[in-house]
Amino acid sequence: MKTTIEQQGNATLIYLTPWEWIPNSELPVIVYPRAFSDAKPGIKDRVAKRLQTSGWGNTWVAGIYPYPHYHSNTHEVLVILNGHCTVQLGGPEGYDLEAGTGDVIVLPAGTGHACYTQSDYRVFGAYPGGRSWDLITGAAEHREPDNLPVPEQDPLGERGILRQAWARVTATAP
Repeated sequence: MKTTIEQQGNATLIYLTPWEWIPNSELPVIVYPRAFSDAKPGIKDRVAKRLQTSGWGNTWVAGIYPYPHYHSNTHEVLVILNGHCTVQLGGPEGYDLEAGTGDVIVLPAGTGHACYTQSDYRVFGAYPGGRSWDLITGAAEHREPDNLPVPEQDPLGERGILRQAWARVTATAP
């Protein structure tokens, strides 16, 4: 499995190739390190307000499933509220992303992810337009990701690069 990493301003773009039953995406995973400061109190409320303002809903607070999975019918944003974790992107032979408090991870539909971290951490998750999500956990359930539009807004609003980064890829697709 091939992983390509590119820096674009305050964001890291991670391009993943398919792995067995996990399709991944031509769109890059976008990581915004320390997008939310943990020095200010109320990170959960600040994250909730920012995502709601940006049109990302159907929220939850928990951990990331400890097994490879993907969502074929929606993109997803993960914001680390507290602690540290290693998020495996792309599948078992994918990229291990070290994430900590305040980091934002935007996953395009079809991107495999799992977290095997045993430490105490919490994640705030949301979906563009408040979409419902499916859960694909193995080859028997495999399906290609839906052909979804680029979300209307980056989860970070105006300071994010999602629309530019993802539009650039979709514009060059065959």
